Amino acid sequence: GGQVPCMQVTLFRNREVQTVELRLGEEDGMGTGRLVHWCGAQLQAPHRSVRELGFLPEASGVYISRWHHGSPAHRYGLYALHFINEVNGRPTPDLDTFVEVVRSLKDEDFVRVRVCHLETTQPKVLTLKTDLLYWPTWELRLEPRTCTWQRINISPTKT
Repeated sequence: GGQVPCMQVTLFRNREVQTVELRLGEEDGMGTGRLVHWCGAQLQAPHRSVRELGFLPEASGVYISRWHHGSPAHRYGLYALHFINEVNGRPTPDLDTFVEVVRSLKDEDFVRVRVCHLETTQPKVLTLKTDLLYWPTWELRLEPRTCTWQRINISPTKT
């Protein structure tokens, strides 16, 4: 695993000159390249403006950027500006792990979701009931070479 590069920065803060160490990040300029829709919530890795606010919870890879009216997310209070930290007690540090955890859920399963609010940093636990008939799990992935999106179904389809 690569180590995150750092650099020393001298700045003026609180009426004094200070030297602080900053971790460098990499931005490719493409923005969001993957969205997961689950129970009517639109999930993604935190985009740049969210990361720049300065607070990211420890497991911060699943960010709710939007929810849809009438969906289980709406009915049970799984709103935007939250990070999903756990599903049914299983940590979800990134979208791949989240998809792995929710893939096995069935229609009308009750699910316990631990979230953390972006602005207040307050954790809370919600319970919601899946509705895979009307709100299936699927994702969009951006193909950067062609700038086209591909939709991938995650929920099992009913025959």
